[in-house]
Amino acid sequence: MKLVRAVIPLVVVSVFAGCHDGGSDTTNHRSAASIGASPLRRLSNGEYLNALHDLFPAQTPTLPELPADIPVADFDNAAQGQQPSDVRIARYEAIATMYAEGATVDTPAVRALVGCDDWSTPDLSNACATKLVDGMGGRLFRRPLTSGEHDRFLANFRTWQTAVDFEGAVRLTLSAMLQSPQFLYRVEPQPSDQPPGTVIAVEPYAMASRLSFFLWESIPDQALLDAASRNELATEDQLRAQVDRMLEDDRARRLLWSFHRQWLGLDRILLDENRVRSPAVDAQWSDATPPAALMESRLFVENTLAQGGSLRDLLTSRRAWLNAEMARIYGVEAGGDPAAWTETSLPEGERSGVLTRAAFLAGFAHRGATSPPVRGNGIQLRLLCQLPLSPPPGVDLSQPMATPAQGPQTNRMLFEARTRPSMCQACHASLNGFGFGFENYNAAAHFQTMEVGLPIDAKGTIHGTDVDGPFDGAIALSEALSRSEVVHHCATEQLFRYALGRAPEDVEAAAITALAKDFMANGGDERALMKSIVTSPSFRMRRVEEK
Repeated sequence: MKLVRAVIPLVVVSVFAGCHDGGSDTTNHRSAASIGASPLRRLSNGEYLNALHDLFPAQTPTLPELPADIPVADFDNAAQGQQPSDVRIARYEAIATMYAEGATVDTPAVRALVGCDDWSTPDLSNACATKLVDGMGGRLFRRPLTSGEHDRFLANFRTWQTAVDFEGAVRLTLSAMLQSPQFLYRVEPQPSDQPPGTVIAVEPYAMASRLSFFLWESIPDQALLDAASRNELATEDQLRAQVDRMLEDDRARRLLWSFHRQWLGLDRILLDENRVRSPAVDAQWSDATPPAALMESRLFVENTLAQGGSLRDLLTSRRAWLNAEMARIYGVEAGGDPAAWTETSLPEGERSGVLTRAAFLAGFAHRGATSPPVRGNGIQLRLLCQLPLSPPPGVDLSQPMATPAQGPQTNRMLFEARTRPSMCQACHASLNGFGFGFENYNAAAHFQTMEVGLPIDAKGTIHGTDVDGPFDGAIALSEALSRSEVVHHCATEQLFRYALGRAPEDVEAAAITALAKDFMANGGDERALMKSIVTSPSFRMRRVEEK
């Protein structure tokens, strides 16, 4: 604890002032009005754990739970929500100790970590210590150490070696580095000789981190660091080549899933309220169902996009990877091994794209019934980037129920009656317009055509887009949304937000519109969009900030 508390405050003084002063000779006098801020970003929990996994792939310790990231606009990597806490600092210390102990468990492990076989003499020991500090430090900090950092870590190493021994000093040095702000934060240096507001190119090693944490949600590999050392992350062609290389790596699946999971709210299926379904909805629903539903959507998203799929494919494809539980939900024949995830095609006329999968449908529903406004809100907020109005004070928000005197009433009929007053229609014309299209799927995502003995009406109306008009069922809705410029613009804006760790600023609106137009023109090719974002001024450049 004391070590971490001693180091964290150095973020403001030592790390900012001591990092490489790269970039002053690449100053670009582009107007600062076109570039948003570059806030200091801590590694999100996912990025932190991915980094540890990539640094120490042989270690699989049982870690203490980190405090949850605070989502901003549903994303967990937003700089705005990354406040430190005493609990987080203590967990970082515990985790650093566990990994340092695992990496130095015996003499052969120490030799492999340090890259030295013999430290038996003072000269050999000093050479090995220097190799550790510069080698491991450069890997953890994602750049070469400054002379000040080098001297401080080497001095501490020698002190610990005197107090314990060489192997103990290796362990303590690694633990200290894993707790340092240079590892836990993404510090981007800026020149001291440029006035605030000047726009400069992102320093090469900082660009390597921007690329790796965006596309892999982890640290740069050696190829990226080598490219940074040669200043080969500067031109658009160089960046495009790196994006192509990195998206072919399995680590890119982290981005494909993490972004879409958060953007579309697919992990809502794991909320406590979704651990249970009423027997009338699904008598076999269990604690295993929500994670299975999420995994089904994950396999769909990852495999579809990793194999060159587009936004349209995400919204319209019937490809699926199912285990026995998800085959039951979708009413299809399961494979031989109930635990295996087997590729199949979902029934035509029943399923089409991610919006007709259980993670979305059950995640935007209640335990005992569907809610067209909740599902409609999911479409408006997630796919259209439109915030609905708040309900009037005192309005009844409970699930509407039929009285005995009414006779059989479908869920749609009940919601139509509840939201018929003109004061409700300002919101519910669009909420219900989208939400009624999903009434063929109950709260457990089972497909149905009848309810309480009455045929289900799944007709709806699209509002607030360039594809407005009537539709019949969620498949037709998904098809229409896949052609919408509004949806492509929303996806662009959200991926831009995810890549930069902040909301787009007003001055970047024109740039995002241009990115969205290219995205639409490219047929919703998400890989092409990622490349366009990486080569955009907001990703490649930064403003010099006030000290």
